[in-house]
Formats: sequence, structure tokens, C-alpha cells
Amino acid sequence: MKRIISAILAITVLLAFAAAYADGIQAAYYNSDYAYLEDESSVYRSVTLEEAYYLFQQEGNYLILLGGSWCGNTTPVIGYINEVAKEYGVTVIYNLDFRLDGTSRSSHIRETTGAQSQGAEIPGSHFNYLYGEIVTRWLTNLDDFVEYKADSTFAVTYTNAAGEEVVVPKVQVPFLFLYNKDHVDENGNPAPIVAGLELMKVRSDFVSEDAVDQEAVDEYKQLLRDTVFGAVAQVELSDFTDADYIRLSYNEKSGREIFSADDEIAIETVTYRQLLWLLDQEGTVILFLGGSWCPNTQAVVKIVNDYAVANGVTVYNFDTKLDGGYARRFWGYERDLHIRDNSNELVSLYVDLVLGYFFNLETEYTPESGNTIHYENADGVTVTARKLQVPYLLVYTRGLEDEYAHFVPITAYVEIMLTLDETREDYVYSEANYAAYTDAACAVFEAWASLTGHEAVRPAE
Repeated sequence: MKRIISAILAITVLLAFAAAYADGIQAAYYNSDYAYLEDESSVYRSVTLEEAYYLFQQEGNYLILLGGSWCGNTTPVIGYINEVAKEYGVTVIYNLDFRLDGTSRSSHIRETTGAQSQGAEIPGSHFNYLYGEIVTRWLTNLDDFVEYKADSTFAVTYTNAAGEEVVVPKVQVPFLFLYNKDHVDENGNPAPIVAGLELMKVRSDFVSEDAVDQEAVDEYKQLLRDTVFGAVAQVELSDFTDADYIRLSYNEKSGREIFSADDEIAIETVTYRQLLWLLDQEGTVILFLGGSWCPNTQAVVKIVNDYAVANGVTVYNFDTKLDGGYARRFWGYERDLHIRDNSNELVSLYVDLVLGYFFNLETEYTPESGNTIHYENADGVTVTARKLQVPYLLVYTRGLEDEYAHFVPITAYVEIMLTLDETREDYVYSEANYAAYTDAACAVFEAWASLTGHEAVRPAE
């Protein structure tokens, strides 16, 4: 076990940031990310891929939008969907982006051809089983709502964990739908998609020579009412929060109750694209890298959360496994979509994150040890970054400089590997280990407090 904590570094200017995004980042992120969403309090809430997996298993009614800001069909209509949602009193639409980095085709899990073990010629097809399982397990009546049905030449073929080829419908985005896992049709057949709309529109369908075609807008909004929101009006929508996901995933994967039903949870998950957006904002934030798949993260997540709750601050959690390790853990697949792994096709996402933002990252694994994360760029040059271990808790302030004008955005951090196994030397709740981690966590929150004008407090024992 190694304990690493940095001191607060000297800075060239006095900083007194207020706590950034104390109530979460969702509305601000969507307002910034979508050019035609002019609402600082929109209803959208992003979910990571693993969050979506858990969401699809919850009882109740949920309004879900598939699509992302990279999509020329999603961007022009997301504002109109938001407006109609508010007409109906909807407070949240869950948004899942099949491009797991929010941008590149290489991270797209809904590619048409190629399977888990084949299809290297098509970016994203290596991971299309992650999309295929969503349809096979939960969106079982998708054929009733989409153009590219399972018998279409555009359907998605993936290889499941048993080595069998499976064909599923290909949904185009945006796809807005009302979901209830227990819903059945008039014949008693499972119909979890209660209502849905798949319609491809572009900006020019609504705007001509910079003038809005109000008739076209009204027609689209009425179609939303007729196809989806009419059904929404007949049910009571349910809520599935980041706190629900954190509680469920950590308790399930650890096999114990890390979080009780009564525990307040101040950890908010972010997607890769949201993380980059957050790191580009002014202010100071606390980041927690790790996931519920990781025994070391399981051991300390409750401690981190207790400090966040006691200090009234949101801790933003990013999982370097973009699929949360779910398919491997529960479905028998052999691989994870882990960007902090040199063998993964998306390893550049980790390297670019570290080199582009974490300029003064310190880790137990040094470059001299050879234990680094790297990829070969288009020019054949190997690009290398330090390998952090998870859980990794840090304080981040964009643009922070030391007295030598070097960027030092990370002002405090802790990288300690502990477990929940009481038979091991690194058991988190042994007296020495618990003291080491809580002292380290306290130092991180003190660094945050120093930069934001707060007074750090320890949670009540």
C-alpha cells in the first residue's frame, strides 16, 4: 500500500471560487453542448452505459432519449422535445449516447456489421454486443418502432457470449420512447417500449434562410404529442437518480450493503464527454476516478461519499471502464471497454485525457517503471501517459499555475489501494488503514475548501 497526497501548491493569483455546480452539472452541460437547446434548466439527464443497464431493470415508467450532440438529426430537435416535455410536466428525460466518448465513431456501439470477435474493418463494431444486449434483453419490441427491423439489411449482427450470432433491429437516433419493463400489449405480450418516435429531421427542415418555419416546428411538436407524450400523460413517471445507480451497483457488485437505503449520496456520475466539458469550466471540482467493478473502489467509496455529504459538495465520478464492466461480470463476455488498458482500441481516450488536462498528475506507477498507458498515433508515434490506479480522488482547478507559470490543476490527490476483505493486510477498516485513508481524504477536501472559500469538516464518526 502506498499513500500519496500532494500539498497545496503555490499559485500566482488568489483564488476564491465558489463551489462549482453544487447542484450538479446536467442542465449547464446540455445548454452548452447543444447549439439549439436554449434552456438553462432543461429536462435532460445523461446516463452512462452501465447506468442505462440498471435503468432498464427498474420498475416504473421512464422517458428515454437515444442520441447525442454529434448527431445532425438529434441536435435540431432536442430543444423542441424539451419544450413539449415541459408542457406535460416532465422533469427528466434520460439520455443515452451510443457513442461512448460522445464524439467519435470508433466508440459507437451501434454499428451495423461486425461482431465481438470480428469486424475490425468497422470502428465501433468490436463493441456492438453492448448495443445488441440492450435490444435483446430489454427493448424486445423495438421492431415495432424502427425503420431498420431485424430482417433488414441494415440490422445489427453481434456475437453473444455463447459465440452465437444474433441479429437485432437498428434504431436510428434520435429515438424518444416511453419505457416500462413490465408493460404488455393488448394480447398480453411483453411490450416494454410503450410509445416511441424515430424520425430523422435536420436543421433545414425547421429553418430557411435563418427564419424559423413555425408551421414545421408546430407540426413536429404535435407529432411528439401524438406519438409519445399522449402516452406519457396516461402514466406516472418514475425517477432513477445517480444516487440510485451508485447504491445499486456498489451493493450488488460488492455483495454487501455499502450504501443503505437511507444514505444520502453526493456522488454524480459523468460520461467521458461530460468529464471533458467539466474540466474545461472555471472553478474547482472534486473528481473520483473508479467504478463499482473495482474492489479497491468499493472499499473507499463510502468514505469519499461521507466527506462529500459532510462538506455539502458534489463529487464527480468517472469510470474508466466505459461499460462499467457489466457485460463481463454478468453476461459472460471476455472483455471490458476499459480505456485505461493498453490492449483496448479506445486507449487513446485515457492518454489524451491525462495529457490534455492532468498536467501535473502524480502516480505510484512512474514512467521509469515502464508501467504506462500508451497508443500509436496516426504518424506512427507512440504517445504515453502516466497510469493512475483507481480509486483516484483529486481536486481539479482549470488554469491553475504555480510560481513558474506551470499548469498545476491538480492541487491534492490520494491514490491508496485498500479492500473490503477483512482477512487481508490492506483491509480498509483496520485501524491503521482507516486512519490513513480518512486523513488522506480529509486533505483532499481541505484543499478543495481552501480554493473555494469553505471550511472543510470531517464526517461524524
